[in-house]
Amino acid sequence: MTATTPPTGPAGHTVPGRPPTTPGAIARLAATARDPLMLNSFFLIATTALGAGAGFLFWILVARLFPASDVGRASSLLSSASLLSYFSLFGLSSTLVRHLPTSTRQAEETSTAISTVVLAACVISGGFVVVVPWAAPQLDFLHASPLHAVGFVVLAAGAAVNLLTDSVFVAFRAAKVNLAVNGGLMSVVKLGMPVLFVGLGPFGIFAASGVASAVAATASVVAIRRVLRVRVRPSFSWRTFRSTLGYSLSSYLSGSLNLIPQIVLPIVVLQTLGPVPAATYFVAFQIANLVNSASYAIGEALFAEGSQQGAQLGPIARRSAKAIFAVTVPAVVLVVALAGPVLRLFGPEYATDGRQTLTVFTVGALAVAFNTWASFLLKVTRQLVAMVVSNLVLVVVMLVIALARLDHGLEWAGIAWGVGNLASGAVAGLGLLWSGMREPYKGRHRRHKRKGGGSS
Repeated sequence: MTATTPPTGPAGHTVPGRPPTTPGAIARLAATARDPLMLNSFFLIATTALGAGAGFLFWILVARLFPASDVGRASSLLSSASLLSYFSLFGLSSTLVRHLPTSTRQAEETSTAISTVVLAACVISGGFVVVVPWAAPQLDFLHASPLHAVGFVVLAAGAAVNLLTDSVFVAFRAAKVNLAVNGGLMSVVKLGMPVLFVGLGPFGIFAASGVASAVAATASVVAIRRVLRVRVRPSFSWRTFRSTLGYSLSSYLSGSLNLIPQIVLPIVVLQTLGPVPAATYFVAFQIANLVNSASYAIGEALFAEGSQQGAQLGPIARRSAKAIFAVTVPAVVLVVALAGPVLRLFGPEYATDGRQTLTVFTVGALAVAFNTWASFLLKVTRQLVAMVVSNLVLVVVMLVIALARLDHGLEWAGIAWGVGNLASGAVAGLGLLWSGMREPYKGRHRRHKRKGGGSS
């Protein structure tokens, strides 16, 4: 048996009680620190954690400043605006992550994507304002003033651009820039807004969050130009748009199906159970979504790394699965254990009615993690039909359960969420098994040397 040399201090003295550090452990730690998948995941999770922390404080502040009925209506409007912003992306966020790393026209592709998203967001959110009185009468305060309607459209467009620019940072492995913008700047602005808009009722809550997103979107565009050296400008290239149209539309259809339950569930809760249960639902979902955010972040990093030239998808998939499992399981246990005390921070009515709902949503994060991992693998391998079918299953299963059982209790929204994600992940997993985890498509452009940060 080979003796192990005990660890020593600065003068060669043995350090008592400290286990020896093996060269292999040091090498593994150094390799992890250099792994782009782990680095991007770390910065994305840190961004999410800071944003989530700010959001948590934001909703505590809002719950104390505004009545629960206003919080319920505003939460439904914020959910709608957020998801309308996602709809406005037209799949271009996925397209940028998939193609920018190997593109010879990085500035042109980014500029075209931003311009398209701004126009789409204005049209889609404007249409939502028009149909609100019929589709969601509880949100008709949008028509209380023309400024409310215009403000909703502008702020929804800002949120959409902010989502799109996140994908640019991920594609360039520059998630640390996104940490500064969305984790730092946006969080600070968001926490300062509620007091300024307290006299505007539910629209004031929406405006407080929307202004923060618009500020972050502006800062992101500046960072893309100055830090990444990608010369974006207001322009549109039909050639660029057409060359990515097939992948963008498939991603858009798949992503839109994935978002339908998130936009429909809060409205169904509001219309079926009323504004106070809607507020409880929203708070419980937001807290549980903090757990989901880790798997989303690691999935985005998986997508970015799998899209790089020469990527070996098998090892990337295994490392990302281990990372998702290692982060999600402890987070689920922690949130379930602290559900009651956390909800009491928002007020006694949230703790009384929301603990079971929060627990169910949080346990469902395990299904969300599996579905997220499998879905990003489908995306990076361009299995577009399987992506669409998987998300169609999510919509059908989730809405059938919610519509059939929601009047039996708010916790059924969480059950529908978890079961829908589990079914969707199973379909995505079958797609991966069927394909044999083929290597990712290497993009439309040959490998090239990047010059000047993507000038067109």
